[in-house]
Amino acid sequence: MSGTFLIAGTSIGAGMLGIPLVTSPGGFVPALCVSIVVWLFMMITGLFLLEAALWLPNGASFLSISRKYLGRKGETITGIFFGFLYYCIMVAYFAAGAPLFGGLFGVTGFWAYLLFGAVFGTIVAISPKSIDRVNVVLTIAMCLTWLLLIGEGAGKIDTVLLSRSNWAVSWVAAPILFSAFGYHNVIPSLVTYLDRNVRVLRWAIVVGTTLTFIVYTVWQLLIIGTLSPDILATTLQEGRPVTEALKEVAERPIVHALGKYFALLAIITSTLGVSFSLVDFVGDGLKAARTGLSRIGLTLLTFVPPFILVLINPRIFDQALGVAGGFGEAFLNGMIPVALVWVGRYWMKERSSHPLFGGKSLLMFTFFIALAVMLMELSILIR
Repeated sequence: MSGTFLIAGTSIGAGMLGIPLVTSPGGFVPALCVSIVVWLFMMITGLFLLEAALWLPNGASFLSISRKYLGRKGETITGIFFGFLYYCIMVAYFAAGAPLFGGLFGVTGFWAYLLFGAVFGTIVAISPKSIDRVNVVLTIAMCLTWLLLIGEGAGKIDTVLLSRSNWAVSWVAAPILFSAFGYHNVIPSLVTYLDRNVRVLRWAIVVGTTLTFIVYTVWQLLIIGTLSPDILATTLQEGRPVTEALKEVAERPIVHALGKYFALLAIITSTLGVSFSLVDFVGDGLKAARTGLSRIGLTLLTFVPPFILVLINPRIFDQALGVAGGFGEAFLNGMIPVALVWVGRYWMKERSSHPLFGGKSLLMFTFFIALAVMLMELSILIR
């Protein structure tokens, strides 16, 4: 249960605030199809990464796994992409979460960002168990808020809005969806935390990613089915989260309030999951202990850089998520797990108790999907 909630909580985060904005131009059915492809891809690559992580002893992070199977150059490239990806995501979480969190206490700007970092940095600095306990409570609260929000808005869904489709532009949403389904960073940490229980770890990935897919699908159904394309396009252009657009159609204040609380809970659970893995990643890179004063130092290295970057550019949310998903997720959580398993299985002859089906064909197919997404994001950036 802890593993499932940590994976779902890590995935269901700030991407929730951007997904309907980028999928709505294509319409609900194309958005659903793209979401299915990304969900299955991210589940499969997560299981690949789990297979590789189980070949190494407890405490191994992305760096250690890459060093063993991809050599020093592979470790360096992985380290660069890991740091790039998850610091980008932390910047996005600060940009979207701190204003919402600060609003609860009547603070804005610098003080909102400082409060956000201080509170959740403290939870991360205490121990992995504190992250787990807080994450379980907040994930349950997030799901309950989501159900209330869906219940409030379900009666306003317009089938005409849902019937729109433009398949030609639907692929543009893929990079942000990749970012929204990201959870691979917690897998090496979970292997240690869940005592290398293969059955539990595999089920946590399958159930956690499926829960994420269900939540995202119903969320898109609600937003695309109730808000006009013009409202969503304006919200995207202004760099605001989709929950702000709910004010345009909400007849009762509770709908907007539920949207804000849901968004905040989603961001916090993802922040905890990402920072959990970043502490392990930085600690592994610096060969530092992940307890006591050393853990506090690692937590500062995790939270201070995104804090500074978001102060420089507070409207960096969408750019950070798009670049993170299109390049970071596709490479680090797509190509790298494929490369690790390919080298481990077929070059180093590692044995797996539960290898994923498909053999070389599935590995190659997964690799080319990741490459296609990177090319998509490149085309978006150079337009």
